[in-house]
Amino acid sequence: MPRVPEVYDHICSIGELIDKLSIENIKCSRANHTAMDEREKDNPDPVVLADCERLARTAGEQRVRLKDEINRRLDEAMRRGGFNVAAEARTYDLKGS
Repeated sequence: MPRVPEVYDHICSIGELIDKLSIENIKCSRANHTAMDEREKDNPDPVVLADCERLARTAGEQRVRLKDEINRRLDEAMRRGGFNVAAEARTYDLKGS
């Protein structure tokens, strides 16, 4: 099985990691619900089920890596006595309004 790329880089904030975790949770949930719906059919498609299982597992593995990294960073911050955060670079403010 090919190695899944790392889930973060050293510049990625904890907030971005949490955002990525939320996305992986949605992917996993969607795949699981699609598989459940497929299993309820009279003739479930094994290809659809296999794809859903693969997607759910991939998202689940990514979730584990993300949670581990979030925990590692929080643990480091607690051991150092705190941490600083950068302001979000993106904004939804419309210019001139």
